[in-house]
Amino acid sequence: MKASNLWRTLTREQRRAWNAWARDNKVLLDDGNVRRVSGRKAMTMVLRNRAIAGDAANPAVVPATTEWLDGALSTRDAGPWTAGVGHVGFRAEQNLPAGTKWFVWATPPVEASEADPKRLLRFVKFMTLDAMVVDDVTPNLGGDYEAVNGTWRGPGLVILDEETGLPLVPEQRTTDGEWPTTHFVWFRLHQYVNGQLSPGRILRGWIGVEL
Repeated sequence: MKASNLWRTLTREQRRAWNAWARDNKVLLDDGNVRRVSGRKAMTMVLRNRAIAGDAANPAVVPATTEWLDGALSTRDAGPWTAGVGHVGFRAEQNLPAGTKWFVWATPPVEASEADPKRLLRFVKFMTLDAMVVDDVTPNLGGDYEAVNGTWRGPGLVILDEETGLPLVPEQRTTDGEWPTTHFVWFRLHQYVNGQLSPGRILRGWIGVEL
């Protein structure tokens, strides 16, 4: 049964509970906006999040109040990196217990001049993390990223002749995935608890060869 149709299976009290929750909580919509909606729409979005996370729908269960982690993950010295198999991930800025859950959106590689990177964000991954301590790096999300946005690796740099300073003929490039100009990947992270998503945190990762 579609999530929206489950509304009809709820009791009057359960619907009231969802309506009350929706008055006090914003939800993330398909267009990336976060706003308050009707109880039925809120339930639909919460149940969709639960499905993505692999949780039971439990349409009668309204999310409890949650104290969200603030600034738990960052892109500090976390790339994306292009050398070898490359790495797309995040660095822990707090000690995190096992089992924190996250929804990850990301853009394709963009130049610093990109004025509106948020319009390019696409959902990449739901991830559940093991326990982490400050400075730990998350597992590599490169495969998930590439399946959605394509490669984050650049075309390499043109190799110049040492004597003339001109490009070699035929053209040759370095093979570590460098970009000839500075490129970034933008991310949006939401912590997940029982169908509810935290306020989004926007992060920018500089694409480098390696740490």
